[in-house]
Amino acid sequence: MDNETLKAYLADNSQVISIFMDKCTDYLNKQNMDRLPARRFNEAEINRQADKMLDEVIENIRGKIVPHTREQTPKAWAAFLSENDVLDDLELSMTELSFEQEDD
Repeated sequence: MDNETLKAYLADNSQVISIFMDKCTDYLNKQNMDRLPARRFNEAEINRQADKMLDEVIENIRGKIVPHTREQTPKAWAAFLSENDVLDDLELSMTELSFEQEDD
């Protein structure tokens, strides 16, 4: 299963993506407010950054699942995710996710 298929599966079968995007955009908006007004990003740029961060999370999730699946078909992945309660665990992880401000 490639990243886009996994992303679509997660969007259709869980709240993982919506939870992540809510937290991510909140974080990016707070970070953006710390910028000088002339240097603040518009909403489209915030969304692009959030999508990029989501793509990294999807890649990370996929990387952790690949070694545990024999077949790389969507059906085999769906079975693995279901049998191992991966979606529930991912949702829990996303609800506990916290974005930290880095100190310069």
